[in-house]
Amino acid sequence: MTTYVLAVLTKVRNDNEVREIHTIEEVKVVEFEGNLKDMAPVDVWRGASRIPAAITFTHIYLIFYLTFLAGRTIYRSKLALTPSSSTRHRQHLRRGHVRTFSILAAVSLLGASYFAASVAGLSYRVWAAERGIGLPESIFGDQGAFRGGEHPGRVHLVRWLDDTPLYRDAFEIVTEKTRHFWWAQQNTLGLVSWSLFLAVEGQRRKISNLWAFLALSQLVNLSFAQNLFFVAVLLTPVPLPDNVKEITRADMVVTSSRFSNIKEKLVPTKPEGFVPKTGLYITLLTFNYLSIFLLPFASNTPSFPTIAILSRALPFTFLALPYIIPKSLGTTNKPHAHYGTLFRIISTISYLLHAKSTALGLFYNFPEDHSYRHAILHPFQDHHQSTTSKTSTALSRLLGAITEHPAVGAVGWDVILSGLSLGIWAAVRGLEPREMIATSVPFAGTTQKNAEPTESLAKADPPSPALKRRPGRPRKADTINAKKSDEAYIPTGDQYVERGEEMEEDWEVAALAWGSIAAGGLGVGSSAVLGAEVGGR
Repeated sequence: MTTYVLAVLTKVRNDNEVREIHTIEEVKVVEFEGNLKDMAPVDVWRGASRIPAAITFTHIYLIFYLTFLAGRTIYRSKLALTPSSSTRHRQHLRRGHVRTFSILAAVSLLGASYFAASVAGLSYRVWAAERGIGLPESIFGDQGAFRGGEHPGRVHLVRWLDDTPLYRDAFEIVTEKTRHFWWAQQNTLGLVSWSLFLAVEGQRRKISNLWAFLALSQLVNLSFAQNLFFVAVLLTPVPLPDNVKEITRADMVVTSSRFSNIKEKLVPTKPEGFVPKTGLYITLLTFNYLSIFLLPFASNTPSFPTIAILSRALPFTFLALPYIIPKSLGTTNKPHAHYGTLFRIISTISYLLHAKSTALGLFYNFPEDHSYRHAILHPFQDHHQSTTSKTSTALSRLLGAITEHPAVGAVGWDVILSGLSLGIWAAVRGLEPREMIATSVPFAGTTQKNAEPTESLAKADPPSPALKRRPGRPRKADTINAKKSDEAYIPTGDQYVERGEEMEEDWEVAALAWGSIAAGGLGVGSSAVLGAEVGGR
């Protein structure tokens, strides 16, 4: 009994203390609310970091700036066209080809913008639903997205970007499932092949601002940057002269870049036709493909951002390699065979990785056998599909993954547009099928075409009749003329004819390019087309 009374008294005392605590808390709340009336309005969400928003807006700004820089580079190449490239026939062909790839670049940019807006809109709707925030009913108005002040429907960009790792989410979505990564890996493999082509052809033709084209492939998509560079190559049929800025000074303002000045002082000048040794490129390719191989395994792990950044940053090493290595690590002999070997390596590794992702994609998307448990006539009857039917279903799921999420759609349509432009490029350049096979099939070796007489050779001047040698010592002028006649002929800029300058489109070659893409993925098709372009010069 005594214990019970003590327990009751203790409970009463505790209840009284709780009431006193609640009373004190209520007084504090009232005092705090009174102080708030005398204070200026405070932003409740001022703790949100503005760094993610700044990164996003910097991304958008860089797209506009780098597109302008690439357009300026293309315009300079157009102004520096040689007279031999300005004939009526060549101008007609070039104008049509430039228009084609410009339209493809515009379509790629519009597609990238649409999917980027779709990914951002979907991410914001999910974020708002999780926090009970109302969505805007219109752009402007009482509940518009961009109406000033705090109101229902206001878009909270800073809060959303601070709470949501937008870039990481998009990368993980395209790598965490096998059918999604089937598309993403093709895009990355095509990027590696095109990056090497960009470095080789851009440096050979002395096209400036190559880094801007490669950066656009990361900030926008591969097909946009690829088509822009195709336009630049079409307008640069011969290497630009060293004084191209002085030549085009009258038509465009020459801007001095601090980066270019520093590069000229620090980077040693390499000889004409300098090519880094094959082993250095193979080392860079190894790191590129290793990062691509690790992407699906690193998804949803702390190491994923590092692997994803490496897979996007390593292609820049192809541009930097010729400038940062000493002359002893390069060569000027047989550059065609050198690049042919590299593109065959790219094609082989791309095919192996694509075969792996295709096998895993089909395996994990095979439909399972099911049974109709509640069928009236045939209870518990199992329904077994044939292997062909299962493979067809898995393949349809693999191809249909492009419609499952806007992030996957962005990558998938980029692969399709990039493959389309590669086939058209093979057609307009008149690439040799033997060269495409040689640069895409392992152990195919290089193909050497037999020299065919051209019209210019047929119209060559007949040999001059031999003159009788007079007794005595030959004159100095005759000796100099004889030496000049024995020198190898090197065409000048006005006499040089680039591939694709004189021929019409060959759509059979385009069909071969599209077939290689369908069979081996974008990496194999890209190495076939771009390797034939580089090795067939």
